[in-house]
Amino acid sequence: MASICCIPTIDDCADCSTNGDGGYSCQYSSSGSGSGNIDGAPQEIKMGVKTGPHGLHAVATEDIPAGTVIVQCLPLAQSPIIHGPAKPTCFRCFFQEGDDDLSGRRKTETLFRCSRCQIARYCSKECQMCDWNEGHKLECQFYVKQRKIQHNISASDEEAAMPKALMLRVFAALKLLRDKQLVADASMIKAAVRCGPNHFSSLAVSPQHHSPSKSTKVLNSSEMKIVKSIMMQHAIGKGKQKDSSANEQTAAVVQIWGYNDKRANDGEMSREKSFTLDQALLKTDDAFRKNNFGILDALHSSIGEGVYPCAALLNHSCAPNAILRYQLDNGDNLVEGKAYHPPLLQIVACRDIIKGEEVTHSYVDLMLSTKERQARLLKTHGFTCECKRCVEVEHVVSLPQERTLWEKWPLEHRLHVIDQGEGHGQDNNLVSIDLETALNQCDLGERDRAAILDCAELLTGQAHQSMLRDDVDEELNSLRSTINLWTDKDIDWWWTPFNLPLYSARSQYFTALLANQEIAEAVDQLEFIVSTLIVAFSHVQHHPLLGLQLFTLGDLYAYMGRAWGRKAYLTYFYAKELMTITHGVDHPMVLQLNQKLAEQAKAV
Repeated sequence: MASICCIPTIDDCADCSTNGDGGYSCQYSSSGSGSGNIDGAPQEIKMGVKTGPHGLHAVATEDIPAGTVIVQCLPLAQSPIIHGPAKPTCFRCFFQEGDDDLSGRRKTETLFRCSRCQIARYCSKECQMCDWNEGHKLECQFYVKQRKIQHNISASDEEAAMPKALMLRVFAALKLLRDKQLVADASMIKAAVRCGPNHFSSLAVSPQHHSPSKSTKVLNSSEMKIVKSIMMQHAIGKGKQKDSSANEQTAAVVQIWGYNDKRANDGEMSREKSFTLDQALLKTDDAFRKNNFGILDALHSSIGEGVYPCAALLNHSCAPNAILRYQLDNGDNLVEGKAYHPPLLQIVACRDIIKGEEVTHSYVDLMLSTKERQARLLKTHGFTCECKRCVEVEHVVSLPQERTLWEKWPLEHRLHVIDQGEGHGQDNNLVSIDLETALNQCDLGERDRAAILDCAELLTGQAHQSMLRDDVDEELNSLRSTINLWTDKDIDWWWTPFNLPLYSARSQYFTALLANQEIAEAVDQLEFIVSTLIVAFSHVQHHPLLGLQLFTLGDLYAYMGRAWGRKAYLTYFYAKELMTITHGVDHPMVLQLNQKLAEQAKAV
């Protein structure tokens, strides 16, 4: 049976079928057979495509242990954050300024800029040359034209326009694919999928994406007008614009996007109906909002955005069995004369998955309440979540019967179990609490609850202003007062200590304490934070954010001195349990944990 993205269809799925022109088939680089259009799943891919009530979805084709890479995908296009807290980043491989380079060929101290737009940065001539052909040629024109229109454009305006520049990168990549000029390099990327020319047009969009009010706003923006003009110039080919009509250029743009292909499904629109250029741009804009991925670094911080149609096959679940991680090229396997590869998206099992089970990941913050998660998903993705966590009380967590003992109990209990073994972790005074109650239970009415949240927002705002004035004492006092809204011993009402507003306040307070070398109090706050994460992610089993916070907590315990050595060892051990799954056994941070565990074992 024909396949989409080298992933086999395991039912009679018309949307997944291909024809003689290659259809949805995507390039796959295999360590055994090189690259090419493959009918069926290569051995390394462990999921297939199936149809259901919500359209295409991915299912496991075999039993998959936690930590297994189910599939890894090359981006159709990618773009780093161009302004902000992240370090300057290479536009192709996402190498960051100052990072270690095992190849010894990249600029590590200062990345160089594109001489034309002065926005794109590169670590090497190889990356710059590849990126020019793969998408920056059009992106560069966009930024140059934008500055001509907006003479005093701000950094925030350039950042806001990044999705439109990324749209042009996708357009350039699709044209290269249709011209048969872009293929996965088997000598550089082993066992990686690169999506084919028609896959992007199959991405899910909302039925409302072509509503009149939204159409006018999107199409009349100065950025979209620039995008449209560049696409029309590029679609026909260099030197052919003068001999082609506007209608021919428009038809070429729509054909490159794949929307006039009979397999491109637009929901409400007939599969036979031709698209206008405006309809194509509106659908693309909506597909970006629904399907693009934020690229995260090893510390779980956003460093860019990528278009990975293969990964968009995964549906959402508030109780996911998979996570996404990104592998950046550190140059350790670089072939001489080749560019560094773009960020690889890896779909990783965060718990054991049985054969036939749907593979899912989460589109939203799992710490939100069910009501908040559903509202956010409806707004951003256009659907109401009906996963088991949302419609059934299926996920429970064990906590002390006495609620006043909850605050740090999850961390203390887990470290005790690691130290003494599972048999010593039993406690007759525990009760099973459903996860929603554990994270959101509050005795207050809506009005009183809102009043506390308003007060918390006011205090955190004061803390921010104090930080800007470099008034450390006032900043810490404001954040401490914020936390006391929930933890003051004189209050006569109950609000679970694992609630998201308190977690957010503790996180801000912890950051401020660490910045001002208040280590003992920072440790205290991080213990509360980790306990909250243990509860919030109890149904996920392995979550990268919890592993990272445990790593930090272990470092702080070790910094506190010899008396904290045993706690440091147990915390590092717990972090390694999680990060071996979420980051991979060979990841540099996991290797660091191995070293720290060896050092602590000697010390204690």
